[in-house]
Amino acid sequence: MRKCFTFDQLKIAILISCAYYALALLGVYQTVSAQGIAIVWLANAVILAALLILPYRQWPLILIGTLVAEVIADISTFPIWSAVSFGLINILEVTLAATLIRRISGEQFDFDKLRRGGYFLLFGPLIACAIAGLIGATINLKLGNSALDYSKFWLIWWFGDALGLILLTPMIVVVWRFFEYGIPKIPNKIIIEATLFSLILVLIGIYAFSGNHEQLQFLVSPLLLLSLGVYAAIRFGVLGATFAVTIVATLAVYQLTQGIYPYSTKSVQEAVWLTQEYLALISVVSVGLAILMREINNQRRALEEKEYALRMHNSTLESHVHERTLLLEKANNALHEANIQLAHIASVDELTGIANRQHFRTEAQRELNRLKQDNQTASMILIDLDYFKRVNDTYGHGAGDFVLKSIAEPIRQSLRPKDLLGRMGGEEFFILLTETNVNSAANIAERIRQALESLELHYDGNMIKITASLGVAELNKHENWSNLEDLDDLTSRADQALYRAKEHGRNRVETATE
Repeated sequence: MRKCFTFDQLKIAILISCAYYALALLGVYQTVSAQGIAIVWLANAVILAALLILPYRQWPLILIGTLVAEVIADISTFPIWSAVSFGLINILEVTLAATLIRRISGEQFDFDKLRRGGYFLLFGPLIACAIAGLIGATINLKLGNSALDYSKFWLIWWFGDALGLILLTPMIVVVWRFFEYGIPKIPNKIIIEATLFSLILVLIGIYAFSGNHEQLQFLVSPLLLLSLGVYAAIRFGVLGATFAVTIVATLAVYQLTQGIYPYSTKSVQEAVWLTQEYLALISVVSVGLAILMREINNQRRALEEKEYALRMHNSTLESHVHERTLLLEKANNALHEANIQLAHIASVDELTGIANRQHFRTEAQRELNRLKQDNQTASMILIDLDYFKRVNDTYGHGAGDFVLKSIAEPIRQSLRPKDLLGRMGGEEFFILLTETNVNSAANIAERIRQALESLELHYDGNMIKITASLGVAELNKHENWSNLEDLDDLTSRADQALYRAKEHGRNRVETATE
């Protein structure tokens, strides 16, 4: 029976569920004011990030773990049916958002383009969270909570979930992609700058959300925090922007849970709404700007590469005549080399690396013409491997090719540089020995036979032994060998000697009779 999930997939699902449980507890016990109003819900951001990153086949295990973690986190505060309902609502929210985002923006999701960031904002915080808020507000009515009417509770749920997704999902996805693609080396000055910036942001955030300010004083502080978010987006990218707005959100939520409202209002509901709207504004502006800057930087690098290529092209076009002449000469030389290579390919047997049949006949006729003028003789050796078909049948054609390639070098080592070696086809080879009589040729043939017999060829764990039969014939200087018919006659007589070697038991050398 095939396993549904691997151990690694189960381990990842458990880690994600634990992270969800921890953030759900934080949502239930820490980010809830004394009046029971949730401000930011971060737990769903972890699940959405996982669904945007991991393959679809891992979704069921992650979503089951999400439901279990939600029930465990809520069971001490809510009835079991409502805890299960809240878990299903959260699952619906992240599944709907992840499905739409991946369907529209592509499978390999990342916050590298403003268009993808827009899809995330539209399908996640705006649509999926709004739908989840509608269902959650209905559950709230069933629980009998009358502190808030339906529409107000829906808005708070919607904004709380949306803020959680905006604050945490981009950070998780970007960090994951960093580890996936390789963490870039960060200069020390950037680390120092980021550390100082974080300290300044914390100090200003504490002041901004500490309360007890005049209204005008507070109106200046959010603008300053927003400008710091913009600075983080420009200097530190998407990761820096999400980290900055997370610091701001943490400070704002903490003050609200302590009953400190940095607004000119005493209403808990209004304080929560204003805080949510402000955090949404700074998050969307900062993270959106960071995504836009990342896309612009990517486009700029691509444009610089194209400009560099264009400059190189223009430089080539504007080069001097002498340089163009050199390039033309190089091109001609390359063409000449290519022609040489093509001629070599056309004349060489592809498998063994020696002359093919046509090239051998051409070179042999040229040698015969030369020998005629010098009144010299020549001999022909034909080689045929014994029982070669048995090698193919026993070990396969790959073994046969291996044998043919392996014997070419031992044969070549038995010859002189001026001798011609070629492959007739199949397992047959022929050799033209210039200025060599039949006796000397027979001695050379015997050396070749012994060399082949002594070979131990290892192929695919098997040792292959081979032998060969050889036929030798001489075309002496008294014959007329001025055309190819005489070359064919020499080959034919060597072939007859080869057949006698086969008939007399193979693995031997026979010479042609006059």
